[in-house]
Amino acid sequence: MNDIAYRKEVGEMLKYIVCEDKENDLNKAVQTITKVMMDYDIEYKVCKFKEYNEDFHKVIIEPHDTKVYLLDIELTGHDGLEIASEIREQEDNSYIVFVTSHPEWQNDIFHSRLEAIDYISKRTNYQDRLEETLRYILNRKVRNKTFEFSYNHTTYRVLYKDITYIEKDPLVSRCIIHFVNDKPKYVKKSLTSFESELKPLFFRTHKACLVNLDNISKVEYADSIIHFKNGESTPLLSSNNKKELKSRVGSFESIF
Repeated sequence: MNDIAYRKEVGEMLKYIVCEDKENDLNKAVQTITKVMMDYDIEYKVCKFKEYNEDFHKVIIEPHDTKVYLLDIELTGHDGLEIASEIREQEDNSYIVFVTSHPEWQNDIFHSRLEAIDYISKRTNYQDRLEETLRYILNRKVRNKTFEFSYNHTTYRVLYKDITYIEKDPLVSRCIIHFVNDKPKYVKKSLTSFESELKPLFFRTHKACLVNLDNISKVEYADSIIHFKNGESTPLLSSNNKKELKSRVGSFESIF
């Protein structure tokens, strides 16, 4: 087993287990993981295998918060489906991504009930598709993270996905958190710290504002107003950040 460990400032350990018997495809998978993880402040580790062996079995039975398996289906000995079956016997919460050069395996995967997160062909845009899938997994992980803070002598724990935007209080050194279904609350934490934890799910639209991209309903770029799905809005959109915001929310309705 060849492990590659990376440490970042924030977050629990995320473990990638890549099983691929072709050196070139194994390297492509690791390169894609490295590229994607540059955008997330999460400590992670990559375990590389070219076949199923005792070390692989130890990884499967090892307790761990989050595991992402990238499994080549056509392996000598244990194939990817057999490995996935063993994984599911041991754990229900890990993510399984199958990769293959033979799309005809798709029906077998569909009927296997192994709860794979995706099935990726190596023949067409392999690295782009893998990057998209990994970002989906990571964004879902970030959305469901909780943030704990105290406000008026009460401790709150909220999901990041329930936040619309966070702005810097213009008067004192604190931030104001705006929620989907709750009144704003104040916390003594810097906007930069929030940005480090929440990117790329959240985006800095202004030096004083960080918005949840998932909760945007539309953007009025001409008037610099961001609207959210719960009916709230903010004018904290600087001219320098409009172009990048457009690229991030291209699928949303926009008014120019």
